Amino acid sequence: MTKNTEFSKYWTLQQFVGKTVFDSKGKNCGKIKSVLIDPQKFSISGIMIKKRLSKEYFLSREYFEEITESGLSLNSIPIKPGDKVSDIDGKNIGKVIKVNLNSDTNKLESIEMKSGFKLEIIPSDRIIAVGEKIKIKTF
Repeated sequence: MTKNTEFSKYWTLQQFVGKTVFDSKGKNCGKIKSVLIDPQKFSISGIMIKKRLSKEYFLSREYFEEITESGLSLNSIPIKPGDKVSDIDGKNIGKVIKVNLNSDTNKLESIEMKSGFKLEIIPSDRIIAVGEKIKIKTF
């Protein structure tokens, strides 16, 4: 039986699951747990990622740079549950517990931050930098 090389450039969904995801700085963001398909467009909408003890989170395809045998590279640093949140001066003020996306566009609308026992919703327009910490404008 001959191997069909016509489709060898394509990947199956099973080949994505378990791949490591790296942000634009090369930092490990976790592993792909599942691939989400838009049933109307029959295209990939995004992936669900899980890293050790953190919560599973969604990452839209707008973040994808390239997929290789070693993993999925992203074009930026995503905001994810567990990330530290700081004020403009770099002072820690809380942690991200949830990322809220627009259901139609998958664009960031807000983050939910826990600070002590207080929960605060931070709209995306207050986020000024994403890196080791999520820097926000405080009032």
